Amino acid sequence: MTTRSTGTSGGMTDFNILHGFTEALVRGMRSSFLLDADYHHITQCDNLEDVKLNLTENDYAEAVADLNTLTPSNLQAAAIEKVRFVIAYLF
Repeated sequence: MTTRSTGTSGGMTDFNILHGFTEALVRGMRSSFLLDADYHHITQCDNLEDVKLNLTENDYAEAVADLNTLTPSNLQAAAIEKVRFVIAYLF
């Protein structure tokens, strides 16, 4: 078993060893967030088909691809399931 030195920690020499995996997961989650432009496009949609079309252009494509019937609750459930999958992967 290795012991941590009691000197300064958190420097560039040991950051990746201690926190690299967690940082990579958080960066991956951050890249799947909707951007301001995505939200703007969604607010301009006239119907749910347009919302689905806009969501297929980003990370939510897999989440909404399997939806047969479009309802607001189905879209919400697909988005929640996507977030739940990411959180389950983290822990």
